Amino acid sequence: MFLKKLSPKARLESLMLKYSGVIRERAIAQAKAKIAHNVKEVSDFTEEQLEIIVAEEEKQIKEKIRKSIFMSFLAIFGIASF
Repeated sequence: MFLKKLSPKARLESLMLKYSGVIRERAIAQAKAKIAHNVKEVSDFTEEQLEIIVAEEEKQIKEKIRKSIFMSFLAIFGIASF
């Protein structure tokens, strides 16, 4: 009920906040995979460096979510995009 009163942007932010833990865990997993791909160990990085890497992964995940929601919106209304 509460989400119906929010603007579309506020709804998206509300959902992002609700699932922030899931997004964070996925970002950590992706960061570990990226580190392993570069033949490094997690212990080779400081806490601050790891936080920066995970924050960047979170940003990428959130951007993918926003893009997929936008594309879904366009598809629902039959608007073609290139």
